[in-house]
Parts: sequence; structure tokens; C-alpha cells
Amino acid sequence: MIVISRTARGRAAVLGLALSACPLTSVPAQDTAKVAAALRAGEARVQPGDRVVVKVYREAGLSDDVMVNPHGDIVLAKIGTVHAASFAIGALEDTLRTRYGAFLRTPEISITVLRRVVVIGEVRRPDIYFVDLSSTLRDVIARAGGITEIGHPGKVTIVREGVSIPAPHWQEDITRAADLQSGDQVYVGMRSWFERNAFAIASTGVLVSSFILSLMKK
Repeated sequence: MIVISRTARGRAAVLGLALSACPLTSVPAQDTAKVAAALRAGEARVQPGDRVVVKVYREAGLSDDVMVNPHGDIVLAKIGTVHAASFAIGALEDTLRTRYGAFLRTPEISITVLRRVVVIGEVRRPDIYFVDLSSTLRDVIARAGGITEIGHPGKVTIVREGVSIPAPHWQEDITRAADLQSGDQVYVGMRSWFERNAFAIASTGVLVSSFILSLMKK
């Protein structure tokens, strides 16, 4: 999970400087994807459907785990309704700190924002997953146990607001297009009948050929 805090935002800035000083070609592709996604996560906004985990240190009774409703609001103990979707994630933490500061002295808080993603089709554990903001398609498919033997790695699609978005390069994609949003459905398609039965077809062909040859020899 990514906890968006001042410390995390500072680290993201350091990572940004490191990336500018070090060519991305010298960094393994998977590490590059994680760094790039983490940097984008610091700029992301809360979305309806997100799960927001609020931790108020030394005040366990105020810590909470809430869903962002369709209007973009969250409701927290003591401070009531906050229109979370109007904030970047880092700004939301600052806003909550100010609101808690009305009755707590120098409150220390952190928030974790998770996207709600459904993974279906030919994966081993189809389910609803709450994933952190740096998670990519590769990560969420791995969370679902990976693609089954009859699944087709080239038939991965994101269904977003009723629109199907093919993701043929999901294993290597490190662009913003690979970022997940709450409400996304990740669908993994099946191999064709011919692909699934290629061995049986080949075996049958061999048997038929052998049978024909045996008849011709008689």
C-alpha cells in the first residue's frame, strides 16, 4: 500500500530528481514502472468508489476506513462529510489535518487510498480487489493468481464506464494509460478453441495419417 504523507511526497520528489539524473534505460523495466506509477500516484485525485483508510495517530477512536460515495464524499467521525473527490490525495491529507486540528493539538495523520478493481475472466482468483495507486495491470492480474492455462495473455481488456479498452501490452506498459481507476473491470479472455485443442488436433491428425498409411499398405 502507498501511504500518501509529507514524507512520501518528499520521497517522490527525490525519486523524480533521481530519474532526471539517471536515464530510464539503465533501470529495469519493472522498477521503472513502479517508480513512474508512484510519482503519478502523488498527483492523483480521489475518485468515487475509492477506499480511504485514515489513520489518526494516538487517537485510535478517530481512525477510520471509509468508501468514497458516488458524489465523491467521505464521512468521518467528529469532522463529518468531506468532499474528498475535489482534492489531490496529498491535499486531502492536509485538509483532514486542519479539520482534526480544530479539536486535537498538532494531529498526526496519514491516509491510504485504494482503487476498487474487478478482475474477471481467465484468471485463477476472479474477485474484487482494492489496490494501491501505484498498482498496474500486471500487479492486479498477479493478485488474481495470474492467467489460467486457457487464458490468452493478448486478450486483456479494461472495461471502464461501459467502454472496452484493449491492453495488449499490459505486461510492459508503464504509461499513464496503464493506471487503474475505481470501477474498472479487468477482463482476461480465453484462447481460441483451436489454440486450446491444438495438441489433440495434432494427435488426431497423426492417428488418421497412420490409419490411412496402414490401409494403403494392404
